[in-house]
Amino acid sequence: MGTQMEWLFPWQAAHDESNGVDELYREVSVGHPLYGTEVRSIAYREDCDYALFALEDGTSRVVVVHLTFQPGSNPNWPRTTFFDSLEAFASTRMVLDHENWIR
Repeated sequence: MGTQMEWLFPWQAAHDESNGVDELYREVSVGHPLYGTEVRSIAYREDCDYALFALEDGTSRVVVVHLTFQPGSNPNWPRTTFFDSLEAFASTRMVLDHENWIR
């Protein structure tokens, strides 16, 4: 992958940029913030169903998605948290998840 990052457990680099993308597209429905947006997989949490995707919309934004493994019918699911950049994700969410994991 093109992303050079020191991943903190429980986050792990995705082995393939398409990991989880088809599942995400299956889960988002009309009205969801990611509906119609192209993404690529960056990382995933080893201990649960959270995945990190880069938005392919010309920005540097990334999004954490809690995959539900259910077909999309509600625009509120799957839950998503947007970050302005990979660095913003790493310095906030990834650090917090790691600190919570090691406690």
